[in-house]
Amino acid sequence: MKYLVISASIALLVGCGGPAEEPRTEPMSEMEDTQARLAGLDQQIRSMIGMAYADSVEQCRLAEVGRRPCGGPDYYMAYSTAAVDESALLELIADHRKLQNSYQQQNDIVGTCEVIPKPVLTLQGGRCIASATAER
Repeated sequence: MKYLVISASIALLVGCGGPAEEPRTEPMSEMEDTQARLAGLDQQIRSMIGMAYADSVEQCRLAEVGRRPCGGPDYYMAYSTAAVDESALLELIADHRKLQNSYQQQNDIVGTCEVIPKPVLTLQGGRCIASATAER
C-alpha cells in the first residue's frame, strides 16, 4: 500500500509539468519586425566589412553605423576599400540609418545623448583598425 501511494504521487507530480511550449504562430508585431530587420542589416554590414584587410592605411575608412536618438552614430567600424564594394556598403549603412531613425521616431525612443568619440584609423597586421582616441 505504501508503494502504491508513492507511485501515485510520483505519477501525479510528473504529470504536473504542464504542456510543452508551443512554437510561436502569431505574426511579429511591427516593432519586432523592424528590430529584426535592423539586426539583419547590422549583420550584413558586419559581414560585408569582414576583417578589413588592406595594404596601406590609405585604403582604410571609418563607417558611422546606426543612429543614436540624440544624433550621431551608434558605433564606428573600420573598413577597407581594397576588400569591400564601398558604394554597396555605404548604401547598406544608409538603409540601416534610415530604418533606425524611423523606428526611433515611431516608437518615441530616447537616449542618453552621450557623444561617442570618433576613433582613429590605423593599419595593424594588414588590417584596418578603429582605435579609441585616447590611444593617440
